[in-house]
Amino acid sequence: MKRNLLYYPTINIPKNAWLKSALFYWDEVSSIVPSDYDGNLLLDLDRDIEYLIDIEVFRPIKPETLVSAQDNWEEFEKFQNEFKEVILGKRFQTRLERQRRPFSSRIHSNKIQDLRTSRVHSNKTSDGLFYFLEEKGLAKREDGNDWIQFEQNTALLYMSLLAKYLADIDKEHTSIGTDSVVYENFNFQKVNKNNGFPVASLAFKNILPTPKRNVSIEKIIKFKEKRKDNLKHFNLKLSEFQNKASKSESNSELKETTINFQDELVKGVNDLVQVLGDSKIETTLKTVKTLISLKSPTLIASTVAIVNSSNNFLNLPIELTTIGIGVMGGIELSTKYVELRNKNRANLRNSPFSYLYHARNSGVINRM
Repeated sequence: MKRNLLYYPTINIPKNAWLKSALFYWDEVSSIVPSDYDGNLLLDLDRDIEYLIDIEVFRPIKPETLVSAQDNWEEFEKFQNEFKEVILGKRFQTRLERQRRPFSSRIHSNKIQDLRTSRVHSNKTSDGLFYFLEEKGLAKREDGNDWIQFEQNTALLYMSLLAKYLADIDKEHTSIGTDSVVYENFNFQKVNKNNGFPVASLAFKNILPTPKRNVSIEKIIKFKEKRKDNLKHFNLKLSEFQNKASKSESNSELKETTINFQDELVKGVNDLVQVLGDSKIETTLKTVKTLISLKSPTLIASTVAIVNSSNNFLNLPIELTTIGIGVMGGIELSTKYVELRNKNRANLRNSPFSYLYHARNSGVINRM
């Protein structure tokens, strides 16, 4: 089973460090691309993405899998209910008031997408959902055709939640990933103890070697083939640590697990940067944040004292001494409560269920 990373909230993946990092560390990358009744994609993909499709590294995920498939009607109902609740929530309404703009995004009936890049037929969506949005002034049909326009923030929210539900029903081991703090927060809203369950937020800050912008996608793919054992070993060590952290029995064990991992992490990064240099691939260090579920009842009970604290549970500085790298990285560990509706998807995974890759040059993510 492939490790797949599904990008949101837009169809087009930004052709920057995010895509190159995703290609580097995951078996496969996806985004949500609608299709017509014959299964043809309703979006002209650029040359790089077409190349990645040809070599089976990029896979378009069709929204119809959730919206139209009879086997998934219960999941689609849950999706619609969550979408409506978020739309009506104070947080989203506040965002609308601050950033309200003229309609600038179109959606496929199955999914929302940017007007500038794609068009989709309106009969692919739920009539009830459209009428709900129309009543709120957030969607309208275009005159004389079958298109629907969504208010921009509403479109991005729709896509974010859609990605979460599509990942759950996908055939591969699919997690969702984004470079948008705002829409990750909408997907996994922070709540109080009575309305949520605790998760660990684990950030590797200025740690992950990522090919620079000037490195071609073709060169990254060739490197992955040539050095797949090095990448596999590094990814395995990360996965083992994340899995062990989620199963820790106490706060002290969780801290000890993290502290003990730092030497392995430094060695893995140094080795990876060295083989990248041997292949003449220039790198920069970036940050990834993951959300992982806590498996131990004992640890879950003990998180009450640290959740919602203004301080991180653990902030572990790590000095990277590889040739050419003179920066300070670190592992940052904190906890929070997210909505109970996400508990099932979290519990089913031994690995993180959400990734936030922040592609700023500094490589430092914003606080939640």
